[in-house]
Amino acid sequence: KQWYQRRVRVQSGELLKGLVIALRLNTALYVREVVEQVPQDQIHYIVSALPLHHVIALLAFIVELLSSSSHLHFYTLWVRSIVTTHGPALKKNSSQTMSTLNGLLSALTSQTRTLSSLCDTNQYFLDVILTHGKFHKSEISQEVF
Repeated sequence: KQWYQRRVRVQSGELLKGLVIALRLNTALYVREVVEQVPQDQIHYIVSALPLHHVIALLAFIVELLSSSSHLHFYTLWVRSIVTTHGPALKKNSSQTMSTLNGLLSALTSQTRTLSSLCDTNQYFLDVILTHGKFHKSEISQEVF
């Protein structure tokens, strides 16, 4: 029944209530479904309206999603909003949040390495293409003269 209520809440635009239900159900699939339907400009509103115990649970789910999702920017917006809104409370409850925050650090570090490697590869291929273009252009100009 709660699953149905969550879906009805999300479809009717009641994203906060849908997220709370999904967090109560403690199912990553449901949390992901609701989180990804929240428009970027409403993330801060949703995060600021959540009680701390739901914020801690949400952060744990977002850490999991960060590790496996291609929506890196979107999930970092959630993390930034959580940290800026609930940072002092998270610090105060560090015994509850330390493993989640360490997981967050690990996920962000891993994503940074992946992006860095991708950027290096792209830079290499751009250099190859530019070099090939210059070489090809010089061959054409030598044939004309």
